[in-house]
Amino acid sequence: MRRSLMAIAVAAIVPLMAGGCGARTGIAHRSRPGSADERPSSPLGSAARPATAETGFARCPAQALVLRPGAFVVPMTGEHAVMYALANRGAVTCTLSGYPQVVLYDAEGAALPFRYARGGGAYVTSHKPVTVILTHGASAYVLVAKYRCDLGVARNAAAIRLALPAAHGAAFAQRATVAPGGAAGLSYCRGGPRDPGQVIAVSPVEPTPQATRSLR
Repeated sequence: MRRSLMAIAVAAIVPLMAGGCGARTGIAHRSRPGSADERPSSPLGSAARPATAETGFARCPAQALVLRPGAFVVPMTGEHAVMYALANRGAVTCTLSGYPQVVLYDAEGAALPFRYARGGGAYVTSHKPVTVILTHGASAYVLVAKYRCDLGVARNAAAIRLALPAAHGAAFAQRATVAPGGAAGLSYCRGGPRDPGQVIAVSPVEPTPQATRSLR
């Protein structure tokens, strides 16, 4: 009898905890084609997770997304990287997927003539894109990285433009600032267009900062 009463009390408390947390935080999920539905049963936490290829959710509308700098990335030997977050400020759950189109600009607004690659390098994952499901308030992540400038810096990147397909055939496109030159800077090098420091590796949209990173 005592055990039954305890079980009833726990059953009553758990939904209250889940409901309280859901009011404060959002969840992003992720899906790889052919995977089983892994949506969490309660919104405890803000980490993204896999879901199914057919999510039942529409692509995020452009006006629902906000681009902002993500967590600081500790530089590796010879590599610089910057993390960005895409937050869902809309009222409904929606999805993102694929590689964003990225352009870096100098302080005068001129596009830097980098070459852009999908994944690779010491930082960025080479895994194929997944579908990321964003509840209200949840964020997806993109990592942008490059090799250092061995022959010196020609121009520092001051801003980044990141674009993705959005709902109804529209495109999401916003700019964010880039950290100034230095250990975490994204700089155009003096070595000419074939210099290894002129290639920007871009991750696909991922549900967590860790998922954007190379496992090497």
